[in-house]
Amino acid sequence: MAQPLKIKISKIALDELMEMIQLDETCDSVRFVFDSACCKTSKVDIYLDNFKTGDIKNNIETLKILYDSTLLDNICELTIAYSDSRFWVKTTLTVDSKPSCPKHGSDSCGGCSGHCGSH
Repeated sequence: MAQPLKIKISKIALDELMEMIQLDETCDSVRFVFDSACCKTSKVDIYLDNFKTGDIKNNIETLKILYDSTLLDNICELTIAYSDSRFWVKTTLTVDSKPSCPKHGSDSCGGCSGHCGSH
Protein backbone atom coordinates (compact mmCIF):
# COMPACT_ATOMS: atom_id res chain seq x y z
CA MET A 1 0.00 0.00 0.00
CA ALA A 2 1.28 3.47 -0.89
CA GLN A 3 2.23 5.93 1.79
CA PRO A 4 -0.31 8.68 2.47
CA LEU A 5 0.21 12.05 0.82
CA LYS A 6 2.09 14.55 2.98
CA ILE A 7 0.36 17.94 2.84
CA LYS A 8 1.82 21.16 4.22
CA ILE A 9 -0.47 24.17 4.09
CA SER A 10 0.05 27.69 5.34
CA LYS A 11 -2.48 29.16 7.77
CA ILE A 12 -3.48 31.80 5.20
CA ALA A 13 -4.01 29.17 2.47
CA LEU A 14 -6.05 27.04 4.88
CA ASP A 15 -8.22 30.03 5.81
CA GLU A 16 -8.75 30.99 2.15
CA LEU A 17 -9.78 27.45 1.17
CA MET A 18 -12.15 27.20 4.13
CA GLU A 19 -13.73 30.54 3.18
CA MET A 20 -14.20 29.40 -0.42
CA ILE A 21 -15.96 26.23 0.74
CA GLN A 22 -18.19 28.21 3.12
CA LEU A 23 -19.22 30.53 0.26
CA ASP A 24 -20.01 27.62 -2.06
CA GLU A 25 -23.26 25.88 -1.18
CA THR A 26 -22.67 22.84 -3.41
CA CYS A 27 -19.21 21.60 -2.34
CA ASP A 28 -17.82 20.56 1.01
CA SER A 29 -14.24 19.58 0.12
CA VAL A 30 -11.08 20.58 -1.72
CA ARG A 31 -9.83 18.23 -4.44
CA PHE A 32 -6.18 18.00 -5.54
CA VAL A 33 -5.80 16.68 -9.09
CA PHE A 34 -2.52 15.59 -10.67
CA ASP A 35 -2.30 17.25 -14.09
CA SER A 36 1.16 16.60 -15.51
CA ALA A 37 4.80 16.17 -14.65
CA CYS A 38 7.58 17.98 -16.44
CA CYS A 39 11.27 18.62 -16.02
CA LYS A 40 11.80 18.88 -12.26
CA THR A 41 8.27 19.53 -11.06
CA SER A 42 4.64 18.67 -11.69
CA LYS A 43 1.32 20.43 -11.87
CA VAL A 44 -1.51 19.90 -9.38
CA ASP A 45 -4.85 21.65 -9.76
CA ILE A 46 -7.13 22.62 -6.86
CA TYR A 47 -10.94 22.34 -7.15
CA LEU A 48 -13.92 22.58 -4.85
CA ASP A 49 -15.75 19.26 -5.00
CA ASN A 50 -17.59 16.51 -3.09
CA PHE A 51 -16.57 12.95 -2.23
CA LYS A 52 -16.81 10.36 -4.99
CA THR A 53 -16.43 6.60 -4.70
CA GLY A 54 -12.75 5.72 -4.88
CA ASP A 55 -11.51 9.04 -3.47
CA ILE A 56 -8.84 9.15 -0.82
CA LYS A 57 -9.87 11.41 2.06
CA ASN A 58 -7.65 13.49 4.29
CA ASN A 59 -8.35 16.31 6.75
CA ILE A 60 -6.35 19.29 7.90
CA GLU A 61 -8.20 20.79 10.83
CA THR A 62 -11.76 21.03 9.47
CA LEU A 63 -10.72 21.23 5.80
CA LYS A 64 -11.79 18.08 3.93
CA ILE A 65 -9.27 17.11 1.26
CA LEU A 66 -9.87 14.66 -1.60
CA TYR A 67 -7.54 13.12 -4.18
CA ASP A 68 -7.22 9.91 -6.15
CA SER A 69 -4.57 7.26 -6.61
CA THR A 70 -3.14 9.02 -9.69
CA LEU A 71 -2.03 11.91 -7.50
CA LEU A 72 -0.70 9.53 -4.87
CA ASP A 73 1.22 7.53 -7.51
CA ASN A 74 3.02 10.68 -8.71
CA ILE A 75 3.24 13.07 -5.75
CA CYS A 76 4.52 12.31 -2.26
CA GLU A 77 4.32 15.84 -0.83
CA LEU A 78 2.32 19.02 -1.49
CA THR A 79 3.15 22.41 -0.01
CA ILE A 80 0.40 25.01 -0.43
CA ALA A 81 0.71 28.73 0.24
CA TYR A 82 -1.42 31.76 -0.56
CA SER A 83 -0.12 35.19 -1.55
CA ASP A 84 -0.87 37.86 -4.12
CA SER A 85 -4.48 36.61 -4.29
CA ARG A 86 -3.50 33.16 -5.58
CA PHE A 87 -2.53 29.72 -4.38
CA TRP A 88 1.02 28.49 -4.83
CA VAL A 89 1.57 24.74 -4.95
CA LYS A 90 4.96 23.10 -4.63
CA THR A 91 5.15 19.39 -5.36
CA THR A 92 7.61 16.64 -4.60
CA LEU A 93 7.46 13.76 -7.05
CA THR A 94 7.52 10.15 -5.90
CA VAL A 95 10.53 8.04 -6.80
CA ASP A 96 8.37 6.02 -9.22
CA SER A 97 6.79 9.05 -10.94
CA LYS A 98 7.04 9.01 -14.74
CA PRO A 99 7.20 12.65 -15.93
CA SER A 100 6.03 13.19 -19.50
CA CYS A 101 8.88 15.55 -20.40
CA PRO A 102 12.14 14.44 -22.06
CA LYS A 103 14.03 17.02 -19.96
CA HIS A 104 13.04 15.37 -16.66
CA GLY A 105 16.01 15.04 -14.35
CA SER A 106 18.02 17.79 -16.04
CA ASP A 107 19.12 20.97 -14.29
CA SER A 108 16.80 23.14 -16.35
CA CYS A 109 13.68 22.99 -18.48
CA GLY A 110 15.58 24.45 -21.45
CA GLY A 111 14.69 22.60 -24.60
CA CYS A 112 11.41 21.17 -23.44
CA SER A 113 9.69 23.90 -25.52
CA GLY A 114 6.87 24.29 -23.05
CA HIS A 115 4.87 21.44 -24.60
CA CYS A 116 4.42 19.68 -21.30
CA GLY A 117 1.96 22.20 -19.86
CA SER A 118 3.97 23.56 -16.94
CA HIS A 119 5.33 26.66 -18.72
